[in-house]
Amino acid sequence: MVARTVAGDIVVRQETRKQTCIYILRIDPGEDQLCFWTRDEAVAQAVAFAKRQHARAWFADRDHLVLLGSFRLAPETPAKRAS
Repeated sequence: MVARTVAGDIVVRQETRKQTCIYILRIDPGEDQLCFWTRDEAVAQAVAFAKRQHARAWFADRDHLVLLGSFRLAPETPAKRAS
């Protein structure tokens, strides 16, 4: 099964710019929003944002997505009526 993000998910990816490894955070779909020097800091922020927004946090590793945490709320089921 292939993992896929949905609108509102938080995604962290590693990138190299000018021979420096950085970590980019964005809300999917969208443009890069934050830059971090360490993976730990980027992952901690992604998980914190996902908790606050009731979304999922992902780490994009080349062609794969790794789920860091899912904080989506379960859909409410309608209350059963008494017969």
